[in-house]
Amino acid sequence: MQRLVHALDAVKATRSRKAKVGHLAGLLRLLSKEELPIAARLILGRVLPVGDTRNLGVGWALLSAAAAEASKQPLGVVALKSRELGDFGDALEVLLPAGDRHVPLLEVPVFLERVAAAADRGEKQKVLAELLSAAAPWEARYLVKAILGELRIGVQLGIFEEALAEAFGATLDELRKASALTPDPGALALLALERRLGHADVIPGSVVAFMLASPVESVKEPIEPALTILEDKLDGVRTQAHVWDGKVRLFARGQDDVTAQFPELVAALKQLPRAVVLDGEVIAIRADGQARPFQALQARLNREAPGARVMASTPVAFVAYDCLFDGEVILDLPWTERRRRLEALPVRTNPVRSLELGVDLDAQLDHAFTAARARGNEGLMLKRIDAPYEAGRRGSAWRKVKRAFATLDVVITRAERGHGKRAGVLSDYTFAVWSGAELVEIGRAYSGLTDAEIDLMTARLEAITVSRSGPYHVVKPELVIEVAFDGLQKSTRHGSGFALRFPRIARVRDDKKASEADTIVTVRALFEAQVGSGHREKPPQLSLFE
Repeated sequence: MQRLVHALDAVKATRSRKAKVGHLAGLLRLLSKEELPIAARLILGRVLPVGDTRNLGVGWALLSAAAAEASKQPLGVVALKSRELGDFGDALEVLLPAGDRHVPLLEVPVFLERVAAAADRGEKQKVLAELLSAAAPWEARYLVKAILGELRIGVQLGIFEEALAEAFGATLDELRKASALTPDPGALALLALERRLGHADVIPGSVVAFMLASPVESVKEPIEPALTILEDKLDGVRTQAHVWDGKVRLFARGQDDVTAQFPELVAALKQLPRAVVLDGEVIAIRADGQARPFQALQARLNREAPGARVMASTPVAFVAYDCLFDGEVILDLPWTERRRRLEALPVRTNPVRSLELGVDLDAQLDHAFTAARARGNEGLMLKRIDAPYEAGRRGSAWRKVKRAFATLDVVITRAERGHGKRAGVLSDYTFAVWSGAELVEIGRAYSGLTDAEIDLMTARLEAITVSRSGPYHVVKPELVIEVAFDGLQKSTRHGSGFALRFPRIARVRDDKKASEADTIVTVRALFEAQVGSGHREKPPQLSLFE
């Protein structure tokens, strides 16, 4: 564990991608075959293998109680130090007593398996306190960050892949191909160590990296109408369905197993005649089978073993739009052949249509986009009919057409330092609109500005900072930004009572004073317009006893 901590410290201290790769490659080469998969997962902030259905059942409150026990400090002191430093792991490093002790890397999964197997909260806390007491303070810092999913050292999958390639003499191309079929970093590291990257394959029951779409405006190559089809971009949860030997597993795009959340889909997919792996979308549906807004689907998310009442009030459907495995691996077949295989299966599929030759392309896309929105869907997808399924890749074979629903001029009220290469700048902004004479927060955005614009914004925000706590800054409400977003929904998270869907910064509005920002009246009008078009649903009014 000591070597891992030293490497992670070195990685966190540099913004150079090459240096990060070098530090990680040096570490990976030194580890034993048994240590390698454990370290690989921790580097990417995971504590269990991808696809592992166990749940540690550990959150901030439980870890805080275990930290208080291990550090012999009151729970309030743990909370205070966490707020002061802005990071639970950093606080724990300060609070735990010094001493010459270390937890071997091979013992980390043993502790975690005991946590996962613990029958109640008290037993989990006891095991966690034992782990934190056995670890050096700087080891505990990274362990709790990984357990909470908050490692934030500037290592994304691409850097990890480059480090594996450098450590074990593989080409980056073969490493990435294997990575797309082996999303668990521990298993991928072992394949690289054993020079078996070419053995990676689609195996029903093991999640495959999803093929990704690029925004139309970011692709320079022209669209070839004769080789392109259109389909609606559905507004649900991207899901990979694996069916084999009477078993079904469902994986969300984040590679989490969501099988237990949708028992009616499992029952239906079990009827398929052979082993398949399908790519598609889980959507909420009305009685007539038409799609409901994503907002409605939220009643089914993160809810294991939903009861009959929930299932009846929010029925769902799995809509397939690609096939990765059909008794055999078919990733390399063109879309036309994969689609033929898909349509031969008794599953609901997303309709497709061809582009018309000789008709203005922009006019066709405008018409198709409007029609997709009228059907309650999010936008359009354009797909090359001659392209393979490029697992884990974002290229020009799939393109998405999305348009902002609207924009709002908002006032920045808080700012936060970013992560990775943005760790030294204020790149995440919380913003608000006016409700009478009061500013009420409505969302947070961290995309849309260039690095140069973020550097300038950081200087401006630091100059008007009122107070700070760790990476968080409260600022004077002076700066106005225009924020584009794809929709509005009711929310208790923000003081405005609303939240923006996929907000991004369109531009900085130096031409506007804070007093000229938009109001809650405008927000309510936009929400009502969505309800009228069917893209949002008003939450039901609860009775006195609900």
